[in-house]
Amino acid sequence: MSKLAGKTALITGSGRGIGREVALKLASEGARVVINDLDADPANEVAELIRAQGGEAAVCVGSVTASDFAERFIATAVQSFKSVDIIVNNAGFTWDNVVQKMTDEQW
Repeated sequence: MSKLAGKTALITGSGRGIGREVALKLASEGARVVINDLDADPANEVAELIRAQGGEAAVCVGSVTASDFAERFIATAVQSFKSVDIIVNNAGFTWDNVVQKMTDEQW
């Protein structure tokens, strides 16, 4: 039996790079995966690859910095798979500033 069968994993920044590989690994272990990327094409590509390998995947395109992102990301998981079990905060965003000069929005 797969280690993560029946679990739902949300992975930010999973259309490329490390996030993509995490998504593929979790899917190979049986997790249903919600893929996120800024761009639809790489996100959909990863989702299709997971489905082609017999897994389940949904896509939530958007920036983790958007005020409505978290709600949409969770809603995608719940609507698609009825649960949230694993969250991997992989996406990165850089503000070119030192921490003591960051605004609340930047933080």
